[in-house]
Amino acid sequence: MKEKLRELYQNGQAGITPCISANGLLKAVDDAVEIIGSEDTLPIVRAAKLKEISIACNETIVNGVDLTLDGETVHFNLSTEDQANIANLFRVVELGGTEFPYQADGGVCRIYTASEIATIYIAAQTLITTQTTYHNELKAYVQSLDSVEAITSIAYGMTLPDPYNTEMNEKLAVANEQMQAIIARLSSAANA
Repeated sequence: MKEKLRELYQNGQAGITPCISANGLLKAVDDAVEIIGSEDTLPIVRAAKLKEISIACNETIVNGVDLTLDGETVHFNLSTEDQANIANLFRVVELGGTEFPYQADGGVCRIYTASEIATIYIAAQTLITTQTTYHNELKAYVQSLDSVEAITSIAYGMTLPDPYNTEMNEKLAVANEQMQAIIARLSSAANA
């Protein structure tokens, strides 16, 4: 059954029929809850929602970032492997490297300057930190809810209510300060 639902959902993503949407899957969860019984509903719906938002967070990160480098807009995927590659590139810069070859998605391998590598790294880390921080606050919010209706209304990307939004912004401000410190340190090293 699970594989059939997955196939129908993937069909919908590809524009193929027969298909089922994310809302259709949630309706299926609602139907399952009705069959199972309301006393066991909340944990089931909460678990499904937590998995849904985790998947959405991961997909957002993996989709990566677009950057304009040397007058050209390029895209960098942020799969786990790409994240490791970008971190390694940045390590070259940290160790004093002034340029290094790399390839943007769909592009050809070219030499990136230390400044461009730092830009790629900071953009990647900013996206990862922003999405994981948002996800963690959204997860905490979902775990605080005590009704099926409230949980099913949650959507990844929605504005968080307080105190979750305030907590997220405080954490992101710390991350931003650290990114600015990295930029300042790299700038100092380049000018020395």
